[in-house]
Amino acid sequence: MKVSKIAILILTMVLFTTCISYGNEVKENNKEKIIMVVINRVDFLDLYAMDQSRLLIDHGYIGLMNTKVSGGNSQYKAYATIGWGTRSEATRTSSIFSDVDDEVVKIFERRTGTTIDNKGVINLNINQLIQQNQKGDFNSLPGILGDYLLNEGLEVAVMGNSDTTENLHREVGLIAMNSKGYIPHGDIGRKNLLEDPTRPFGLKTDYNHLYSSFLGLYPHINLLVIETGDMNRLEAYRENLSQQQYNQHKEMILRDIDLFLEKLMAIVDFSNTSLMLVTPYPSDDAGEYGERLTPLVLYDGDKGGGFITSDTTRRKGIIGNIDVAPYILKEFGLEAENMTGKFIEKIPDEDNIEYILSLNNRVVNTSKMRYRVLYSFALYEMLASVIALLAIIFKGKIRDPFKELINLLLLATIIPPFVFLILPVFGYQTIINTYLLLIALSTIMVIIIYRLSRYKPLLSIAIATSITMIGLSIDIITGQNFIKQSIMGYDPIIGARYYGIGNEYAGILLGCSLIAISILMEINKKFKFIIPVIVFILILLMGVPTLGANVGATITAIFAYGFILIKLYGGTIQPKTWIYILLLAVGAITTLALIDLLIVEKSSHLAGAIKDIIEGGPSEIVRIITRKVSMNIRVMGVTIWSRVLLIAIGVLTVIFYKPVGLFRRIADAFPSMVVGWSGILVACVVGFLVNDSGVVTAAMAAIYLTTSILYLVLNASLFIGSTNNLFKEGCDLTGKE
Repeated sequence: MKVSKIAILILTMVLFTTCISYGNEVKENNKEKIIMVVINRVDFLDLYAMDQSRLLIDHGYIGLMNTKVSGGNSQYKAYATIGWGTRSEATRTSSIFSDVDDEVVKIFERRTGTTIDNKGVINLNINQLIQQNQKGDFNSLPGILGDYLLNEGLEVAVMGNSDTTENLHREVGLIAMNSKGYIPHGDIGRKNLLEDPTRPFGLKTDYNHLYSSFLGLYPHINLLVIETGDMNRLEAYRENLSQQQYNQHKEMILRDIDLFLEKLMAIVDFSNTSLMLVTPYPSDDAGEYGERLTPLVLYDGDKGGGFITSDTTRRKGIIGNIDVAPYILKEFGLEAENMTGKFIEKIPDEDNIEYILSLNNRVVNTSKMRYRVLYSFALYEMLASVIALLAIIFKGKIRDPFKELINLLLLATIIPPFVFLILPVFGYQTIINTYLLLIALSTIMVIIIYRLSRYKPLLSIAIATSITMIGLSIDIITGQNFIKQSIMGYDPIIGARYYGIGNEYAGILLGCSLIAISILMEINKKFKFIIPVIVFILILLMGVPTLGANVGATITAIFAYGFILIKLYGGTIQPKTWIYILLLAVGAITTLALIDLLIVEKSSHLAGAIKDIIEGGPSEIVRIITRKVSMNIRVMGVTIWSRVLLIAIGVLTVIFYKPVGLFRRIADAFPSMVVGWSGILVACVVGFLVNDSGVVTAAMAAIYLTTSILYLVLNASLFIGSTNNLFKEGCDLTGKE
């Protein structure tokens, strides 16, 4: 047990690690007024085709906005999320606002017991909206932006709608309302529309009326949200139009909006006013094509331009829709509490539109290829494992050339993660070119590794796993530039993660490092003094907020690495050992959280979760756990990686018994490898439990478990009963004792 305590003590070094901050904060001058013009269902090409918005883009700060919401995608939820700074719930009926009059005041008082002034705009279904978010996944607070502004004596107004002849569409009110569903100023009713039989639903926005309302409100309003509306109507009418008619309507609508912007810009005083162009939700065509990131433009006058970013994404040119409300508050000198979004920062630069269009193409291309390519890789991994298993079971009927081919197939299951990492070096690629590059690079690497280590199977695995471990480590340290663009990285369109190391590569790093560490011990027991340093570095890479920033992976790593350190140092695992490791993991995460909260200038999502727990108490912990469990259940039902994990379990079950006694002899020959394999099993179990898509982490780590076992069993004749044993203490890498 003394050895176990020493090993755990080594891991506690994680508790005393500090880290550097990410980037430099851009200080902003407080604004007196913000005008938000909502131009929904458009992209940057649409905006750049308009004279006035092109001027705003060229001389403003622009970026792509993730439109992820709570649960399934919805335009109503998108508007709500922008206004409340947290992924939110909403439906059409809970998003209907009315101009206040005597009758509306009575209805509102009857439903809420609250009296409001006989002016402004109100959501009569506010109770329905509150209940929807109480049941949601993210504990969003409806109307929080409006509360902050009104409590500080700032004036808020909303104008315009997206009504059709069939339904009221006034979700724009979600952005500006307070927690009562009330906006003290504005005009959201039918007066904002003109009848026009040539337009969708026979209606169009009356921009003259909007402009007149704007002139009356602008002098004394601090936040003014304007819904242009016509693009929403066009999308709702889309099924009735030919492509040619749709294009013609769209061109007319964008021309009307452009003229309206020209009139606004002529009278706005940009010395104290910021103008925002916001697209809460993509068009149907863009959504079907995978272009779910929408434009956001910030303009402060002709003062140069550039890009926007935020601590939510840490990506130049990309923000989250949850960042808009915190930005508005910060512009008015207010802090955003009870919001998960972060303040939007501005990065001065030139040629911003070219960069943004290129960035969008890369992100969409990677997102579209991600599922198909990773699905193909998963199928290949399962197929290779089954073929190798059959070759082992029927080994007497397998000729040497075929066995060599199977060796190559197995090696080719652990090389692609590294190839996925370096593929961004080759720039934008079509799906066909991506497959060709993946196959070509993997084949070349596999052949080189196999030739370098022929008849030395453990050396083959050592080279393959070490390349991936070192490559990932270098990329994490240098800013995750390859992971961010990799097919096996994370998808800004999905928005589950934008920086650090995702669950896919966390599983890869855990699996390949556990195997590489075990092989070090097989080569020479003296390496046991280096292994704690490697383990320490890997835990830091996964956990430090400015590096991997993956809490689940860090917990998993502490359990898995703690286990193998104890075993490699000759200790035993007892029930209380797991308690010690759990306490160590809690201490490590607490330390990382304190660093994130108190030291790191730009905090990660860990700090946000800790703040939520502090404010929400035990109920917030329950909510987080419930969300992660439900996410795991959903992921298990739809992802191919759950099948990869099941195949791995099946293969391992068979290999333990067939051929009889062979696995036992391999375990006797490679005791350190057995420790590494057991460490991967620990990683699979813990990773599955603590990550919100734990099945992915577990499946990725399991690839290295099954491949290394199958590879050694398939080549058992090279070292069992042979003097050509690379793996005894004191052997060199030539295979000679």
